[in-house]
Amino acid sequence: MAATLRRLRTRADRLRAEQADALRQLVLEYPGLPERPRGEIVAAIDRQAAAENGWTFVMLSPSQNKAVARWLAENSERPQKAMLLWAELFDHLCRDTGEISLTRDELAEAVGIAPTSVSEVMRELESIGAIVTRRERVPGMRGPGRAVYFMNPNVATNLSGGARDKAQAEAPKLRLVEPA
Repeated sequence: MAATLRRLRTRADRLRAEQADALRQLVLEYPGLPERPRGEIVAAIDRQAAAENGWTFVMLSPSQNKAVARWLAENSERPQKAMLLWAELFDHLCRDTGEISLTRDELAEAVGIAPTSVSEVMRELESIGAIVTRRERVPGMRGPGRAVYFMNPNVATNLSGGARDKAQAEAPKLRLVEPA
């Protein structure tokens, strides 16, 4: 008979997990909280919980991911850095929105490239429909606002069930990659 190993969860561990769940729910339900701060707080709670568990899960379409990687290798102006950036995006998906939680400057630092290069690669990814970019107005900032990046849920998502189905139905169709 095979033995089953179980991680010992102390009372303090269980209490911390329950508090994190309760805090996450409060933030999600708090009326009037702007979406951006709400997403950042939930992402921070999720990262902490994932760090304690050691794993985060992203549902990924292997065929979509492979096609995006192949496209980057064959078409990107910076294929190696583009693939590193593509891989980095999966580490920073907000669970409830699909938003990439790092800014352009933070992504640049993580990958070791200039912020303008991040913008160029993200435009490449957007051109094939792998990511969606939305502009968020920043008070006092001129121009279209800061770029907020979202993973196309047809490529990868943390959502499950009906929420995933709805997000995938509303997402733009990929222009390079056919659904599996």
